[in-house]
Amino acid sequence: MEYAAPGEGVDQIADSTEQHIISMASNDAAYALTVVERPEVSNAELCALVRKLATTIRDVASVAELRGERLNSPAARALEEALRAALSQH
Repeated sequence: MEYAAPGEGVDQIADSTEQHIISMASNDAAYALTVVERPEVSNAELCALVRKLATTIRDVASVAELRGERLNSPAARALEEALRAALSQH
């Protein structure tokens, strides 16, 4: 798989799609923080929220991977492996 640096021939549509994914992830995170503060939220709603956030994390990780922006520290690699393992189980 080839990686292209931002601004170096990356198609306009890909840039727009990636920006949309990142923007939606930010919105999802803000929504999740609001939801968890509501005492009337059910366990089912919280489970659905966790599933949505897991999907969002996977999408943002894909954007980072495609952009070649992975961190190389051992802690970052361990976190990435743990997240991928957890997401692959669902």
